[in-house]
Amino acid sequence: MKKYLVLANIQKSQNTFCLRVERPKVVIKSGQCFNVGMPGMDINREYSMYSGADVDYLEFLIREVDNGLVSSRLRKLQVGDVVEIDGPYGEFCIPDHRQKLKLVFVASGTGIAPFHSFVKTYPNIDYTLIHGIRYPDEAYDVQDYKVGSYITCISSNNGKSFRVTDYLRQNRISKDSMVYLCGNRNMIIDSVQILLDQGIGGDQIVSEVFF
Repeated sequence: MKKYLVLANIQKSQNTFCLRVERPKVVIKSGQCFNVGMPGMDINREYSMYSGADVDYLEFLIREVDNGLVSSRLRKLQVGDVVEIDGPYGEFCIPDHRQKLKLVFVASGTGIAPFHSFVKTYPNIDYTLIHGIRYPDEAYDVQDYKVGSYITCISSNNGKSFRVTDYLRQNRISKDSMVYLCGNRNMIIDSVQILLDQGIGGDQIVSEVFF
């Protein structure tokens, strides 16, 4: 793993932050992920890029995990500190032939990271983003999404719970859509079954378990 400077560390909610670092001098595709760790720890975690693929830095949207060996240390980093990064990896991407399709992005929590990267990299795509969050303050950087294209499903909202799966059951996805899912494993499993029941083909569904 190579070392890179921290350029910014931005608090996004009580437990979530955006870590901005120097960009590796390699070809990067939007939707890919990197291994990120602290020098000397020999422990790293995999995070999808949050930034667009064409900017001169990398951003990661990270939720601090209770007693997390890596996330708790990354949260304390300041400008000028050093992190270790390896990558990119993965094929959770939008190939050229899909960029003209109707796209549906389904995320939970910080699983929104690759979708934010898609939107910043491909500003002209036709998309709907369905984001499952626990609290209203976890709707990160809503100004970056097209008006009417970003939908929140809040699971802890004054005693009322509305999840991604509730939205999908109540709003049928167009059968000509390409659906990408990223986030909690159980959310993905349940959502895929709902989509299949609605007639969305398995070849129209791409998923990545984020946590």
